[in-house]
Amino acid sequence: MDEYCKILVVDDEFIMRQGITHMIDWEKEGFQVIGQASNGKEALEIIKKHSPNIVISDVVMPQMDGVELTKFIQENYPEIQIIILSSYSDFEYVKSSFKYGAVDYILKPTLNPTELLKTLKKVSSKIPNLTTPSNNITNASNIISRLIHGFDINIDLGYVENTYIHPTFCLFGINAKVAYDSQDKRNKMIDFIIAQINKNFSSEDVFQVVRAETEIIILVINFKNEEYSSLEKKLTKIANTVGGSFPEAFFVLSEKFKSLLNIKGVYEKDFVPLTKQYFYNKNNHLLTSESYKDPSPVEKFNFKGFSEAVAIMQISSAFEMLTQYIKDAITNKSLTEFELKTLIQNSFYNVITTLESLNFDTTTLNSLKHQYFDRIYNSKYAEDLIATYEDLLKDFSEVIDKYQNKINSHMINKITQYVYTHYNEQLTLSDVSKLFNFNYHYLSSYFSLHNKEGFNEFLNKIRIEKACDFLKQDIPISDISSMVGYSDHSYFCKVFKKFTGLTPSNFRKGEIKF
Repeated sequence: MDEYCKILVVDDEFIMRQGITHMIDWEKEGFQVIGQASNGKEALEIIKKHSPNIVISDVVMPQMDGVELTKFIQENYPEIQIIILSSYSDFEYVKSSFKYGAVDYILKPTLNPTELLKTLKKVSSKIPNLTTPSNNITNASNIISRLIHGFDINIDLGYVENTYIHPTFCLFGINAKVAYDSQDKRNKMIDFIIAQINKNFSSEDVFQVVRAETEIIILVINFKNEEYSSLEKKLTKIANTVGGSFPEAFFVLSEKFKSLLNIKGVYEKDFVPLTKQYFYNKNNHLLTSESYKDPSPVEKFNFKGFSEAVAIMQISSAFEMLTQYIKDAITNKSLTEFELKTLIQNSFYNVITTLESLNFDTTTLNSLKHQYFDRIYNSKYAEDLIATYEDLLKDFSEVIDKYQNKINSHMINKITQYVYTHYNEQLTLSDVSKLFNFNYHYLSSYFSLHNKEGFNEFLNKIRIEKACDFLKQDIPISDISSMVGYSDHSYFCKVFKKFTGLTPSNFRKGEIKF
């Protein structure tokens, strides 16, 4: 019996995998791409399940490279033929792969459909008992897959028109990789999904199951407009049945469209964005394009304001700002999973880095960071993320509270430095307390306790010291008064005499040194 020569494509570059997968009308030539893998370990899972005849593998990859993969295949699946992909600089690796069983290689810079097909036919001819189908077979799955990814193809319009006879299409499917990290779990779910599709759809229905990517399973359905309501119920049933056995399954149903020629746009602009909404759909197994509404635009988080609050050690206020923003973003579904997680991590990094720059011992905080950042990364749903964030904030705040006396001391230093820098302005304790988010009465008593003098006396002392410096220069005394922050010249003279025992003019004459 004729059968396709099954091919597995292994490369850590997504574009390269997709390029090879859709470079040729495989079924027409007697081949079938049965999967893609981004490294050797993923490839072994697919080999175990699908038993390909030929593996096309990059030589340099993470986790398990092409040489290691070739060696393992030769030892455990000697019937599989291996073709190595490489650049010119990787040729030493290529020689190693030949040592372990590779049968041919192709240079990536010169890769083209003609050379690839020639190499594959040469290799497949050496596979015992493999008789490929004649080259006039049209495969619907391959046609649709190529259309989805925008690869140029001469469509057999007669075949398409005879097969897809109804006026409307839609896409129903799932990104299995989002649902489960385990390849084995994903494979079991995909098998279960296909079984449910075959169970619920009859030979009279017009549909095609397509793997847009290794982990993305799409059911392309062609139907009459009046059948849409019953079709949606059928798809809801499938989604809920699969969800009953695989609780993290999340299906999406695209908008309706009129032609297969529109499938690429629907896939990219509707289907794929819907699959990314799993983050906001815990325990929901189906999201339809009709029920989904794009979130309203949201202002960017005021990270500058957050950083400024942290810089003046108002850490509680900074996190109040962050918490409110995160809760609003989750309520309105206005940020992606990646944006939310990055914002949380960057904010905590900011606090830890600031404290480290002030020579605080941040060992405990860094330990919390490593512990919780792993949980943040692995939070699949918005509810899980906000729960993790609140736990982190609680533990983080408890540690920060232990630093409070040191933080307050640091703040007093910042305030005194501020006064030294801004002595020539109209400063009051009320202004400074508001600026640094301190309670007015607390700051007044704390300032006196740590500086042996009250705020006003401290400010006047700095101003008079500066005035003495200016009086040594050829500057009118009336100008010096305003230069050091006094709008009333007579008041300046009164304060100056109080501190020095002299009037400004007598000080300038040098009667007594200050």
